[in-house]
Amino acid sequence: MSKQPEIREDLLKDEISEEELEKIKKAVENSTDLQTLLSYYNKSLNGNKGESYYRDQIKKLADKIKAREKNKVNIVGSENKSSRKNVRRNHPTVLRGVVVKKFEGDWIWVEPQSAQKGEYGVKFPEHLSNDDLNVGTEVALNPQNFQIVDILKKRKDPDFESVDTEKTFQDVGGLDEVIQTLRRNVGIQLDDDRRKIIEKWGVDLDKSLMLVGPPGTGKTLMVKALANEYDADMFMVNGPQLVEKFIGEGAKKVRRLYDQARSSDKPAIVFIDEIDSIAKKRQENRRHGGEEVERTMSQLLSELDGLDKDIGNQNVVSIFATNKPSIIDPAIVNRCSAIEVGLPDNIAKKEILQVHTRKFDIDDEVDLWNVVEKMPDEVSGRDIEQIAKQAALSAIYKDEPLEDIKVTLEDFESAIKDLKEGNIGMEKDFLSTDNLHEEIFA
Repeated sequence: MSKQPEIREDLLKDEISEEELEKIKKAVENSTDLQTLLSYYNKSLNGNKGESYYRDQIKKLADKIKAREKNKVNIVGSENKSSRKNVRRNHPTVLRGVVVKKFEGDWIWVEPQSAQKGEYGVKFPEHLSNDDLNVGTEVALNPQNFQIVDILKKRKDPDFESVDTEKTFQDVGGLDEVIQTLRRNVGIQLDDDRRKIIEKWGVDLDKSLMLVGPPGTGKTLMVKALANEYDADMFMVNGPQLVEKFIGEGAKKVRRLYDQARSSDKPAIVFIDEIDSIAKKRQENRRHGGEEVERTMSQLLSELDGLDKDIGNQNVVSIFATNKPSIIDPAIVNRCSAIEVGLPDNIAKKEILQVHTRKFDIDDEVDLWNVVEKMPDEVSGRDIEQIAKQAALSAIYKDEPLEDIKVTLEDFESAIKDLKEGNIGMEKDFLSTDNLHEEIFA
């Protein structure tokens, strides 16, 4: 047996990699033609004669091996692609649905979320247990017979995500009585242990509440603190966000909002600020915009009445806020317990001022009572916050060494003067109620 011709590695140095060289050696071992060709080139080499040709041929051989391996990868990839297509054929498209109620025996009722609305009784799936399929569980359905294929994770509506808040009742000043009322009427419903006692005693608590008061009195702030203290998911939306131009769209938004709240794994608060924008008193001869608002309100009423109370999490409390209770439809008012959040008195003003100045360096000669007495009678919590901010900015602006800066009584007096003149705060001449239309959709 003739000796296998050797590859002149000294001539291929830095031309091809070691890995490619090994592959070429294997290719030479398995090919008689390559061995003959290589032997011929080896014999014809004399000094530098033919070296470049030799290197080119070996490099071409390396390129062929690369192309062959790449072709193998493409073939394997296409085979995998073909197998995936077969898998898709074996597993048809599924529909999203929800379990609406259980049925005696081996049947369970589902409702597909598709054009084919309605409740369908299907055989209980053998690969799932009774504990897996509770009322409200979202499932994948076979579109042909609505059989349950699998359990789906609960969807989150991107338009109505829960609001994260770090506010606490320590951030709320001058509203102790209102806070206690919220704890007593809403907090005990969000506490699982107390809620069990409520259900055991058969107490039917109101699931909706309305906060009534002027702007800036802390209504939104209290709801955020309530959600944080009781570890509840808070779904917050302004009423105008639910008003849509096209018929039925506002009602769909309300339904999606409450569906999101009911899908939460924790107690949930649905907070709608400026509820008067979608809950105005119903009147005859409204134009198209008013009719759409009434449809939105009708959907809200059905959610408050709990028409779908057998589906999903039922530990959902609705809280509304308004500063115009006189224009709200009685149908909404009668379904809610009302809590008045009024303007603060002097004691409350001082508590609010203490909350917003607790991190300030205040001059020792400043008595907060004197600051409160200089404030206007009808001042809101938000106005007091603006006074504190403006006083801090006035102190920092002074041309003094930074380490000596403190908020003085003059800074507070200057901020109060700016509030009275309309330079800060919420009460602006151009926002006077005299310039606003009482009924937008009349």
